Amino acid sequence: MNGTKALSAVLRFGTFEVDLQLREVRKHGLHVRLEEKPFQILELLLERPGELITRGALRKRLWPDTIVGYEHGLNTAVRKLRELLGDSAQSPRFVETIPRRGYRFIAPVENSAKVAAAGGKLMLVVLPFQNLGGDSEQEFFADGLTEEIIAHLGQLNPKRLGVIARSSAVHYKNSGKSINEIAAELGADFAMEGSVRRAGKRVRITTNLIEAKDQTHVWSAIYDRELRDILSVQQDVSLQVGSALAIELLPD
Repeated sequence: MNGTKALSAVLRFGTFEVDLQLREVRKHGLHVRLEEKPFQILELLLERPGELITRGALRKRLWPDTIVGYEHGLNTAVRKLRELLGDSAQSPRFVETIPRRGYRFIAPVENSAKVAAAGGKLMLVVLPFQNLGGDSEQEFFADGLTEEIIAHLGQLNPKRLGVIARSSAVHYKNSGKSINEIAAELGADFAMEGSVRRAGKRVRITTNLIEAKDQTHVWSAIYDRELRDILSVQQDVSLQVGSALAIELLPD
């Protein structure tokens, strides 16, 4: 059975929407033209995001009766797909090339059926906290604090507030991308960013909550703590952050 029958009619990733019934692609809600072969490649990649789609599977779907000569057609179709998405083979955001094997769709894909069922669920990404000191011990502290905050926020109200997994958020550590770009790629409504600065036996933790659609600060806080017990500091700050964000994002 064709895998697309099990998919939602509309799939979203980044600033794009793919309507599988109308067989069209939209960017920022506006229709953009994509030829049939590149569309079929995108369709097959979206059936199994994150998985390798071999060149053989693509040939079987797109050129079932062609034994030779399909390589050029496949390369051309992938190039046209990347051009439409503004993607790059050298630094992919959407379509990754697995040399001599095939392709993989690497961006998060949002299923409109799940969104409808979520009933207005907000999505939050906690970006890796910056280490402003530079030493490796402080780097471990910043990474541990990020993980602790993600774990705590994920337990607040999963039905109303979704927290992007750490394994996805960590890819944006020192990426240089804007909040708008990151939120678009992950489908997030809000982003939390922060920093850690240590001075002797004290540490200062700065946190900021940003609304993705206009990149404005919604909330911020600074926590000064003594580093007697690293785990206690991480837990205490994550609880404080969780209480504050519950008020900001889940007011009732």
